[in-house]
Amino acid sequence: MEKTMLDYIKETPECLDRIIDRSYEHTKDLVDFYLKNDCDGIVLIASGSSYNGCLSVRHFIRHILGIDVALYTPFSFLHHELPFIGNGLFLGVSQSGCSTNTLEALKALKEKGRPVACLTGRDDCDARQIADLNVNWQVGEEKVGFVTKGVSSLACFLMCFTLELGKALGSVSENKYIHAKEQLKKTQQIQPLMLRKTEEVFERNKELFLSPKRVILLSSGPGFGVASEGALKIAETSCIDAFAYEAEEFLHGPIYPSSEDDLFIIIDNSDASSSSRMIDIALALQDISPRVFVLSNDERFPEEKRFSLPETTCQYTSVLYKLTCVQTLSYLMTMHSNRFEPRECVKTFKRANKVASKSREGLYLDLQKIE
Repeated sequence: MEKTMLDYIKETPECLDRIIDRSYEHTKDLVDFYLKNDCDGIVLIASGSSYNGCLSVRHFIRHILGIDVALYTPFSFLHHELPFIGNGLFLGVSQSGCSTNTLEALKALKEKGRPVACLTGRDDCDARQIADLNVNWQVGEEKVGFVTKGVSSLACFLMCFTLELGKALGSVSENKYIHAKEQLKKTQQIQPLMLRKTEEVFERNKELFLSPKRVILLSSGPGFGVASEGALKIAETSCIDAFAYEAEEFLHGPIYPSSEDDLFIIIDNSDASSSSRMIDIALALQDISPRVFVLSNDERFPEEKRFSLPETTCQYTSVLYKLTCVQTLSYLMTMHSNRFEPRECVKTFKRANKVASKSREGLYLDLQKIE
């Protein structure tokens, strides 16, 4: 029997533990590449779930290294940002290594004579023919195209790269390095608890999750990457409109189409600044819809609609288990509704393949029944 999204979610802790335990070995080539090219920042170029994985970890990199970290989608980078590039580490990110937009951005950088690295989830990929350095981020097998283990392992790999680079630059002390690695390991002890809690809250409120008009995910900072990935996963699997907004910005216009049929998921960073305001917003949204849930330990919010945990880590590393919540919700909502099958018009669009997004076919299982 073929594996499901849920199987890969359950495999995530073992995968991430391997990356954490062997972080020096797995990231050494990328660290050396950064040092060799005398980079003064990092430019991440990615799309889809890879973009969201980078978005989830961007604040960690800046917090640990104190350097600029830019993040662009490949199309915008190629057509609108390329003339303004500086001297950062240009790092394309694609799990398949065959995303056409990322490949085009890498080619353009090469034509400008810039050193280019690429992070991929597989060794056999087209990015290897373009990049000066191709590094496998050690996700292993993931045949379901609605990637879960891939997003989490990418974020973890980038965190490990950050710590190893910090040590090499002399900006991360041995004590700070050890503490951060311990926090990363702890996230994967928490991950199964997050999975079980998500299933529990879903089962308790199943009817509220199964028929929303829209899904709105709200957060900020590190949590916004989790919200963005949740919106993408829910939209592409259950085929329900799903959007991610910065929590406060949602109040400045996007709130007006809201109705009692909307499902709201608020992802709390559990930090000293934004946390209280986000829970205030979540509590107020109950005036609009009964479908309001929070990923938080804040006891002001009703327990039956709260994805809470007995243990947590800091806002920067917690994204590694918070991703599990939105990934699991996406899977459960889809299996109890359309079971991954999109509308016929979307099938027609996909079959026509007029604007291919991958340079190879057959990379993932056809859960959407396109053929």
